[in-house]
Amino acid sequence: MNTKRFLSRAWPLPLLLLGVSGCFNPFAPRLASSTGHYIPAPEPNSAEGVVRLFEWSYNHRDYSRYKELFTADYRFYFALGDSAGNTFRDAPVNREMEVTMAQHLFVGGGNASPANNISLLFDPTLRPSDDDRDGKNPRWHREIITNVNLTIKTDDNDWNIQGQARFYVVRGDSALIPDELGFGPDSTRWYIDRWNDETLQGQGAAAAQPASSRPTSATDLLDPITLSWGKLKAMYSR
Repeated sequence: MNTKRFLSRAWPLPLLLLGVSGCFNPFAPRLASSTGHYIPAPEPNSAEGVVRLFEWSYNHRDYSRYKELFTADYRFYFALGDSAGNTFRDAPVNREMEVTMAQHLFVGGGNASPANNISLLFDPTLRPSDDDRDGKNPRWHREIITNVNLTIKTDDNDWNIQGQARFYVVRGDSALIPDELGFGPDSTRWYIDRWNDETLQGQGAAAAQPASSRPTSATDLLDPITLSWGKLKAMYSR
């Protein structure tokens, strides 16, 4: 055999394999669509960390991580004056309802079309403060208020939510942890036990009308529909 000829024909193979592996690796973690680089999930090892994991779970539509965020006694509170909360006066949004709404939004299974893309932006710096509720010790209970800019794209509509969210978080050695998670008391893990929606927009009620009842100008069709986070939850509760 002509050794030189064999080597000249054989050398592109490793480079070819290298090129293929550089394009796609079925064993690699999921890539973030916006950057092309994997963004690891934040660790919920602080008050800021659990809120960052909430943000990450929305952006990655990760239902499995999302349902780990909330205590067994968690509650969501609608913005004052938000008519979307009327349906839930006798049955407040608890953890079971919260994760069901997220499942419908992230992966489907409800009456509304699931998201094709979600972009959630909180403040670049999250600043925990003492929990303002009576009887809460700041060693175990903290409060974070953040600005919100949430855009959701579905097959039917694009939604936009702006305003603020107020999260009350609790350290894991003082939290009521859901049995299904299998997590024990842990001072290095934090949970969300209450979420106050403060995203009610003055134009939200009108803007959230069905597409058939809204103007059909070119500008209107390009703009996402503005609504409250509470309204979005009501849409994905069924």
